[in-house]
Amino acid sequence: MNKTRSPIVQALLAEISTFDEAAAYRRMLPAGCYTEPEFFAFEQAEVFSRTWICVGRVEQVAERGDCFSWEVAGEPILVTRGEDGEVHALSAICRHRGEIIPCPEKGRALRCPLHFWTYDMQGRLAGAPRMGDAAAIATLRETVRLTQLRVELWHGFIFVNLDPDAKPLGPSLAKLEPLWAGYEATGVIDVPPAMSDTPLPWNWKVQVENFTDAYHPEFVHHGTHDFAPSIMPGDGVRFTDMKPGDNAIVRSVPMKTPDGGMMKDGWGPDAAFPAIATLTPEQRSRVTFAMLPPGMTMMFAPGTIAYTLIRPAGVTATYAGSDRVTYGGWLLPRSTIDLPDFRDRCAAVREGGSKIWAQDVPVNVGMQAAKNSRYLPEGIYGSLETTLQQFNVWLLEAYKRADQATR
Repeated sequence: MNKTRSPIVQALLAEISTFDEAAAYRRMLPAGCYTEPEFFAFEQAEVFSRTWICVGRVEQVAERGDCFSWEVAGEPILVTRGEDGEVHALSAICRHRGEIIPCPEKGRALRCPLHFWTYDMQGRLAGAPRMGDAAAIATLRETVRLTQLRVELWHGFIFVNLDPDAKPLGPSLAKLEPLWAGYEATGVIDVPPAMSDTPLPWNWKVQVENFTDAYHPEFVHHGTHDFAPSIMPGDGVRFTDMKPGDNAIVRSVPMKTPDGGMMKDGWGPDAAFPAIATLTPEQRSRVTFAMLPPGMTMMFAPGTIAYTLIRPAGVTATYAGSDRVTYGGWLLPRSTIDLPDFRDRCAAVREGGSKIWAQDVPVNVGMQAAKNSRYLPEGIYGSLETTLQQFNVWLLEAYKRADQATR
């Protein structure tokens, strides 16, 4: 399929085409990838739409008739628990004339607000007022349904892909599988994140680069991240290899003493969420950071799996939800949730996260602003920035794959 690209997108893709993996490990991507609205539109239409994106958790659609709304690659979608008991991802666009369908109150059908066409939770047309006699309505019911989207469940997370031919999700996240056993042995319950209602004023890539950068905590997060340093005598940050098809970029860092975690002043020994007894000594001594671009980041800590959901909405407009930005985004054992002071513990984690976030915001603003400078360097990567280089490789593969698919 041939598509006409804007001159800006064509020029950026031409420059990107000159990069190989060695170049990606040596220099940053072109600034326009972070600043040009036309390039963001390319990402939305051709990259995000071909990528598995986390939209939420199965607990949000625990029962038949449950529903929540999201956006994937700019497309409004509905995630439902159907009458068949399965999780479904549906386009929210009514098949009559294209109105967006909202999630209904529990127990009600999906209903278009424009002409009251209704659909069941599996997307099948149920009713179409004034559209003919019973035979005509029956024909519509047999032929009309909301567009079904690819959906996969991964450890209770719901992932959606707009590409019907996308490769399965699981193999792309294989490197994370060894981390799960200790958490799922005791069972975990979701405390979902609240999404920000105001977009963050930087490109989504700045958001995830900040998360995965092992170099900056020593300097930006002085006082809040000292307990989990990237460098420690005899130990330090560890990186995983990046293989073709990976959709997870992973690093881990040591803690100064086991069983630490987030507390009101940041990372520390007196974690607000108690360590999970079924974790290995290794897991209770390190924090593992995982980026699942473009829509999710995760932290595997001794007391919790903390996660952030990210929704890119514009070239410098990024929505996010987690204990850093808003509240929640925790997988916790029942024993923690049942603690009598659980809410106070959550508040302490939120306070510590907000202190770390307050340190990140000005540097993210500065990184985004620098992308517009005529003096922006090509970049010089050090050994603590391996995950940034791996992210460059992920982006290059995604851009080139999307460009080739639309030629």
